[in-house]
Amino acid sequence: MNNQYQEVYQSSPQRARDFRRTARQSLKGFWWTAILVTLIASLLGGVSITLNYNFGSGNSEIPLEGEEEIVENEPLLTPEQSAELEQAIADGDFEAMGSVFSEVDPTVGWIVSNAGVIFTVASILGILVALFVSSPVTVGYQRFCLEVLDGNEDEIRVGTLFRFFKESYGKTIWLNIVHGFIMSLTLSPIWICMSIGSIPLLSTLPEMFAAPSFDNVDALLAFLGLTLIGLAISLFICIPVSYAYSMAHMSMADYPTVGAIEALRLSRQMMKGNKWRLFCLDFSFIGWHILGACACGLGGYVVAPYQYVAHAAFYQEISGRETPEDVEFPSIDPEDYIIE
Repeated sequence: MNNQYQEVYQSSPQRARDFRRTARQSLKGFWWTAILVTLIASLLGGVSITLNYNFGSGNSEIPLEGEEEIVENEPLLTPEQSAELEQAIADGDFEAMGSVFSEVDPTVGWIVSNAGVIFTVASILGILVALFVSSPVTVGYQRFCLEVLDGNEDEIRVGTLFRFFKESYGKTIWLNIVHGFIMSLTLSPIWICMSIGSIPLLSTLPEMFAAPSFDNVDALLAFLGLTLIGLAISLFICIPVSYAYSMAHMSMADYPTVGAIEALRLSRQMMKGNKWRLFCLDFSFIGWHILGACACGLGGYVVAPYQYVAHAAFYQEISGRETPEDVEFPSIDPEDYIIE
């Protein structure tokens, strides 16, 4: 099948530096607005900023005599507690697990006892926020970047971020559901490998708590090995698929009348032959992301609009975008969904 979008850039393809230059020029005079909108979008979109803490015992005694240091690890659990924990794991009884750990630390015991409830509530809340809040915000942020690219000063405002709560709200939710389902399938190898590796690991946990040593870490090493294998397989599948559908939200932001499936189809059609170009564009921002991380992560709120407006410029080139009236959407062909 001929790709009408591939013909757009073949005569004069732009490079990563060209898209970055376009983004910088478009953002002149709008940086602070873009940073504010990015901050709000990241909060509503569930982006987390992790702070790392280093915990130590405060003990730094170094043996001054003897040829070899012998470290005696005090068991976290007694043999009786270890046996109780092993039975609780076999029964899947979180309350019994918590009662064992509560003898060591009441806080840890409470968390373990209520782990099932905490996980369920957190998962439900996360799904609800992702569907009903993050979905329209994601498309709204893409629309904001397009407005910046177009220099439409009247629409370069925080309100543009919430535009799709009133317009095509259901379509944005459906797009996130379908897109999320596709991406979750690409990550299935890592979950399968982790599940297989966790079976022997769980059976050895009581022993590891009762007598910590390097002699009983085989199950842990096997779990980590399987996890790395699953991660490698998932990345091999996930990266090309994610780039194939990377322009779906941008397509809906540009043309709110299209449906979720049509937006995914348009993205796939536009990205045929363009995945590597977008990957190179993303890779060219690695230095900026490192600088942003050095600024306690706050620099990310500057880098993100820069990169997303560059994405908008990339989208404009490969789609031949000018005005909504200039685009004709072909009928849906199931063959277009086959990943090549």
